Amino acid sequence: MPPMERESPAPPSRVAQHPAAGLFRPPPQGRVFINAAYMSPKPIAALEAMGRVLERMACPDFGVPEFFEPGERVRGLLARVVGGDPSQFSLTGAASYGLATLAWNLRTRAESLVGGRRTILGLDGQFPSNVQTWRRLEADGFRLRLLEGGAGATERLLDALDRDVAAVAFAPLSWIDGRRVDLARICAAAREEGALTVLDVTQSAGVDAPLGDEVEADLVAGAGYKWLLGPYGTGFLRLTPELQERLEPLEANWKNFEGSQDFNRLTEYAESYTSPAAKFDHGESSAFVRMAGWERGLEALCELGPGEVARHGRAFLATLHEELDSEGFEVAEDDPAAQACHLFRVAPRDPGRFDALSEALAARGVSVSRRNGGWRLSPHVYNGPEDVAAFVGALAED
Repeated sequence: MPPMERESPAPPSRVAQHPAAGLFRPPPQGRVFINAAYMSPKPIAALEAMGRVLERMACPDFGVPEFFEPGERVRGLLARVVGGDPSQFSLTGAASYGLATLAWNLRTRAESLVGGRRTILGLDGQFPSNVQTWRRLEADGFRLRLLEGGAGATERLLDALDRDVAAVAFAPLSWIDGRRVDLARICAAAREEGALTVLDVTQSAGVDAPLGDEVEADLVAGAGYKWLLGPYGTGFLRLTPELQERLEPLEANWKNFEGSQDFNRLTEYAESYTSPAAKFDHGESSAFVRMAGWERGLEALCELGPGEVARHGRAFLATLHEELDSEGFEVAEDDPAAQACHLFRVAPRDPGRFDALSEALAARGVSVSRRNGGWRLSPHVYNGPEDVAAFVGALAED
């Protein structure tokens, strides 16, 4: 398995069949899936691993190590892909669980955690979990302030930071159109003001380079079923050692406590946790089928190497710029600093054509996401030139 530090070559000018496309099964005949941001297809190795565990469910005599060891291996893989130390990663099942962990602690212990600050700062148009989680705090005297997203969002966030901000909760890129913010600048400014930084990296982890020391985030949460190639119901929470110590978990899950690997002594009810990371694991985090699939999916991602999905996506986007009529369609700019290349928007310049063209895409079996009057495309290495042709061809039918 290649190290995650490997650099990818410069992207080609046009998309070609990727040499790693064979990690995935082709879609059924007549289907074109350019929608990894919705839910990624799983690598063949992950599907086979989950199938083997399902077969064992006929006689589920799982040994004690199988409750614990897969999760530790997944923590190590997450550290390589997301960035950080394995000891920082808790297994949560969803990004929202990680966000809720902090929200509950703010509700009960705001004074000690953030000095009584009461403003949560974010961007309008964020994924609902990263809004509704904080909106629920308004009944406890918090204020959720959502700034305009899109171009200039970084500067708006920086200008709004002050000593009343308890946390800045945002994503490195928009889940709707892939517009980026300056992650390192926002995290540095928030730390200088004494505010917590809360990142939802669901649409960037597994594609962007692992988070380095220049991104000083307090809490990083993400779902595993998109770019991290895991099954639905996988997710993680990465906390700084300081927050691991200061926060309380949402659950008192039995296997999170010291001595839980000895099933004969579970009723001794230990006070200490197995590890700082296990302290925040969600209930039934062993979930044998899901963990088997996620481990194989993360291994496949490591095999691809960092930047490879983005490199291929950039070639896909560049090809669309060549193939689509610019007078008829607006296509996201090809600027990796401002725009994600694995998740971007295409829209008809005449909004009245959107519904008919969407029906044409569906009739051709092209799976993309409808978002705000345009189509969100999210290609992966299994998408090749024939998928561009199918998308462009469907738009030419109107």
